[in-house]
Amino acid sequence: MTQIQKTDLLHNQVYHIIKEQIMDGDILPGERIIETRVAEQLGVSRGTIREAFQMLLKDGLLIRNDKIISIYNPDKKEISDVYECRISIESLAAKLATQRISSNEIIQLEKVISDSKQALKDNNKKSLTILNQAFHDIIHAASNNEQLIKICDTIKTKILFIRTRILKEHLSNFSDFVDDHEKIFIAIKNQDANLAEKEMRIHIESSFKTILDAIESK
Repeated sequence: MTQIQKTDLLHNQVYHIIKEQIMDGDILPGERIIETRVAEQLGVSRGTIREAFQMLLKDGLLIRNDKIISIYNPDKKEISDVYECRISIESLAAKLATQRISSNEIIQLEKVISDSKQALKDNNKKSLTILNQAFHDIIHAASNNEQLIKICDTIKTKILFIRTRILKEHLSNFSDFVDDHEKIFIAIKNQDANLAEKEMRIHIESSFKTILDAIESK
């Protein structure tokens, strides 16, 4: 169990500790999580736990059913719903980013791709997961559309959970996404908005298909 530090707000620390446990699979999808038990484990008040739980409920990583709180456990329909939204909104983000991206953001994307290639050689799954999200976050920001960014933030944690928990053993997919990212980046750098939109759509649809295949294989 990660130790609580005294240098940050307690509920923020608890939030990050539980979130990491969920993402790492230490707490399983569908498992009930009990406020008093977590408070005892971490040595904090139930009020602190409630604040952290509220943050996780907002992320969608915790689900409340009456008085019972459990870990997010999406079925095939919910995963499909999330990815249908993602395909549309991120394709638009790539198109808008092509028209609005700054030179600094171009440099950031280029570095993320370079770092991703190195992480792939090193078989570093954790770095690849972080770099994957960083690539998309830069494009969201480069769209310069506040409503789009908010929508992306709303579903981001669920998408990360779905990818992390379902695709945790599928390293080959990392190679695919690095190649896809490079195609998207080249289209954005060349200011080809339609191609950037197309390549992003292909990328997300491919990710969605991989997830569905992984579900079917279980």
